[in-house]
Amino acid sequence: MLNWMLSLSQTFLNQTLLSPVFVGAVAFILICERLLPVNPAQKTFSVGLAHDLVWVMWAIFFRVTVVVFYTKCIRYGYELYLQSLTMEFFQAQPELIRFVVGVLIGDFLSWFQHWLKHWVPWFWQIHAVHHSQKELNLFTDYRFHIVEYFISRPIVILPLLVVGVDDANIAIWAALTTWQARFYHANIKTDFGWLRYIFVTPQSHRIHHSINPQHFDKNFGVIFSFWDRIFRTQYTGYNEYPATGIVDAAFPLEHKNSWQSWVATPLQQLAYPFLILFRK
Repeated sequence: MLNWMLSLSQTFLNQTLLSPVFVGAVAFILICERLLPVNPAQKTFSVGLAHDLVWVMWAIFFRVTVVVFYTKCIRYGYELYLQSLTMEFFQAQPELIRFVVGVLIGDFLSWFQHWLKHWVPWFWQIHAVHHSQKELNLFTDYRFHIVEYFISRPIVILPLLVVGVDDANIAIWAALTTWQARFYHANIKTDFGWLRYIFVTPQSHRIHHSINPQHFDKNFGVIFSFWDRIFRTQYTGYNEYPATGIVDAAFPLEHKNSWQSWVATPLQQLAYPFLILFRK
């Protein structure tokens, strides 16, 4: 078991943190932050980024030990109990058509579950961990409560299984959209021009993270922005770049860089939603 975990960890590191693509993409985003910053005063290696790097390490461990196994369970459960849901019509279609349909279904359901995270009170307490970052950066996408993985993973995988998209294309698509999410969480001042009508942008997602009441419950898109336009949750102030975070003075925010803070603060943030729920 230990050897299996170590092997998976090494594979994951080679494909991410030690990959030339990963290093090059991170460098590109950091350069964009310096050339087009929303907040010029925000340091490249800020307190927020340092703490989000801790979440990156946690995510690697969690994905290797839990998510890989959980994903296999989802696939196994689908093949055992839900195989009848497979759309035979799409099975006969070209791979490109199955891929496009699967992506659209998956992204819509991702939009829907994101909307639920904001409208269901107990769900919001879990999701607020992600929204707590006041210094948005490319690694903020990793700042997710572990409970969110268990909710979002089936929503992403099952639609693609229903229409029969193969693993290779799923992996390629996941890699591309992961970098899109890292880019639009960064401290970058751009709305993509006319592409904002199709894709989520750094400007639109910053609105989603805003602490200003007029921006609350807007821009739930994960990849595509047109779901928000269809369901009238798109905020159309394209030149606004507000401060981010959550309106909760009791939330345990990070304030300094020290090994004690790197260890204690994420644990406090993971525990906080349950403390709030149990107090009610």
